[in-house]
Amino acid sequence: MVESTYPIPSTKTEFPLLALRDMVVFPGVQVGILVKRQKSIMALEAAMARDKMMVFTTQKTKDAEEPKNQDLYQIGTVGQIKEVLKSPDETVRVVVEGMRRVEIKEFVQTDPFFKVNIRAIEEIIIRNPELETLARQIIDQFKQIVALGEMVPLDALITIFNTAQPPRLADLIAYHLDIPLPDRQSILEAFDIKDRLAKLKKILVKKIESLGIERKVQAETQEQLSKMQKEVILREQLKAIEKELGIKEEKEEMEEIRKGIKKANMPKETKAKAEKELGRLEKMSPMSPEYSYIRTYLDWLVNMPWGNKSQSKIDIKEAEKTLNNDHYGLKKPKERILEYLAVQKLVGKIKGPILCFAGPPGVGKTSIGKSIARAMGRKFAKISLGGIRDEAEIRGHRRTYVGAMPGRIIQGIKNAGESNPVFMLDEIDKVGADFRGDPSSALLEALDPEQNNAFSDHYLEMPYDLSDVLFITTANVLDTIPPALRDRLEVIQFTGYTEDEKFHIAQKYLVPKILETHGLKDKKISMTEPALRTIIREYTREAGVRNLEREIASVYRKIARTAAEGGKLPSEITIDDIHRYLGAAKFFLTMAEKRDEVGVVTGMAWTEAGGDILQIEATKMPGKGQLILTGQLGDVMKESARAALSYAQSNAKQLGIKEKFDKIDLHIHVPAGAIPKDGPSAGLAMATAFVSILTGQKVKREAAMTGEITLRGRALEIGGVKEKVIAAHRAGVKMIILPLKNKKDLEEDVPENVRQDLKFKFVEHIEEVLKIIFTK
Repeated sequence: MVESTYPIPSTKTEFPLLALRDMVVFPGVQVGILVKRQKSIMALEAAMARDKMMVFTTQKTKDAEEPKNQDLYQIGTVGQIKEVLKSPDETVRVVVEGMRRVEIKEFVQTDPFFKVNIRAIEEIIIRNPELETLARQIIDQFKQIVALGEMVPLDALITIFNTAQPPRLADLIAYHLDIPLPDRQSILEAFDIKDRLAKLKKILVKKIESLGIERKVQAETQEQLSKMQKEVILREQLKAIEKELGIKEEKEEMEEIRKGIKKANMPKETKAKAEKELGRLEKMSPMSPEYSYIRTYLDWLVNMPWGNKSQSKIDIKEAEKTLNNDHYGLKKPKERILEYLAVQKLVGKIKGPILCFAGPPGVGKTSIGKSIARAMGRKFAKISLGGIRDEAEIRGHRRTYVGAMPGRIIQGIKNAGESNPVFMLDEIDKVGADFRGDPSSALLEALDPEQNNAFSDHYLEMPYDLSDVLFITTANVLDTIPPALRDRLEVIQFTGYTEDEKFHIAQKYLVPKILETHGLKDKKISMTEPALRTIIREYTREAGVRNLEREIASVYRKIARTAAEGGKLPSEITIDDIHRYLGAAKFFLTMAEKRDEVGVVTGMAWTEAGGDILQIEATKMPGKGQLILTGQLGDVMKESARAALSYAQSNAKQLGIKEKFDKIDLHIHVPAGAIPKDGPSAGLAMATAFVSILTGQKVKREAAMTGEITLRGRALEIGGVKEKVIAAHRAGVKMIILPLKNKKDLEEDVPENVRQDLKFKFVEHIEEVLKIIFTK
């Protein structure tokens, strides 16, 4: 009678191979294997990626760390992977079930893991009295061995005693009995059932004799052994058992964790929690799914820098030197940072507002955070909050979830390795919210000096002290930050760089950096000042210097190509080279008018890229008293235009206006029409344009103005004075009219060389403007 064996895919003959050190996998037997070698792990991953089938064969020598083809037995077992568990120490515990004996025909590959071509061995079982007799004799021998003290698991005993198939009986007994590895391999290699049972019978006879002698010797010597000798033997046996089961390594691992808990300087409550979890881990089987969760949790507790602070002293002069070396300009931000450091040096620890660097992209908000860390002698940690919508990103996931981890703040503290780093929360204005929670609400606790000394992370489940951390946030705009969070921030505005500042940054920082990164440091190819200013004016329009860096890098890349091709390199880069390398100019500056005109007034505008001047044009035509506004003007700017016109209408007699407003239409246009514009600061300029076109008086071309106007004609304070004045100076303006209350901004913000080149007029009323601006 022919009985079926365990099936494998009939058409498949190539399988990954796993080499075993000290065990043999038999068909029909489930085996637990601890996989440590990288080659074996890769073979395991290859099998898991396909059908979870692979070949298991035994090494001829146990000590071979990297076995070759000839070091492996040719007969093995194809088996199916039932369970895989990855441990924190990068080992893999796997449970497999043997399916069928196979013969290795050839090794298809040896790197990065073994793959073999096999021949499956069919087992033809013919039931006859001889086989059944052999099987009964083997069962009796097995019972005798168990009676002599051989340790066999209870479930294995039940399976063996209830097995009716002789081949399966031989495989089960050979696996569960403590017999030499070559004897096990010989049972695996016995294809004929009768031969296999006969070999097993001989092995069992030797085992019975060995156990009998051992028992006899123990009985004879037991009385002679002293208590101490017994203890020595028992300890040696215990060591052997622990080594076989891997218990010794687990104990060493637990002891290492216990030492880590003692050294970690944890708070009392956290230490008690860690010791409790360690106690649970010691009682738990490594095969338990929860084992790796608790092990990972303890690793986080042990590796957190509990109270590990940087002890470096703050040197204010050295900090100022560091900030100046790393960043050009940014006077106000640097002053505020140095004040903060000075107070911290005097007090030791301060609970103050969290700093928020607000400004357009590319002005150095993030990089100055790194400079602060260097100036304070602290580590620097940074996380980007842009696009975060899940509260768990800040507070972490609870440990009940698969793959749970602490939040980004705790991760950043751990990576920094100390409990008082400079911690930058980048792009705080781009935090979102959805059904998973509101991350900005989770930040309230972390960024509140009154309560962040006990920050609660869902994963750690224990409070962590963040009061020593210097938090710095960055934002492009403040409007999107929730009011409760913004209230906790001390905002330091980063304005855009002026042309002069960009020139010095490029000359001092960008060009040397680009020369080094492009392999041109030794060539010393400089860029002239006119060339740099041409790139700034005609090829970039931004508040920061990122695009400027890209354009300069584009020039030097072309030079680097010439150098790589062996061509002649220029000694310096001029304006002509810029146009040749970068092509036609991308941007053009608005320049002052070349002659005095009626109804054309030069205004000034603030932009993120710095500032610009506006040619505000007014004209009149027959009509019905309508006001036409064009040039993509915003609501505020339209209202400002109406206020300016209302002033002109209500004061027409004093201003010398003879036109009938209900008989004409007035049109205000602000080029360029494709660029949106808004704000109240063009009020004075539009009122002047109205009066000019209605009275026919020409406006001085060399003068520019800015300021909000009221219905009574008063000039109100505006913002962005620095950028507006520098833009007007660059455009060739000679005189600037400002509201009187903006005089303080001129002295604080505008560079000295610009102030000396320009003539400033400060006014409180539009009448003063008209006396200055008209040619008559």
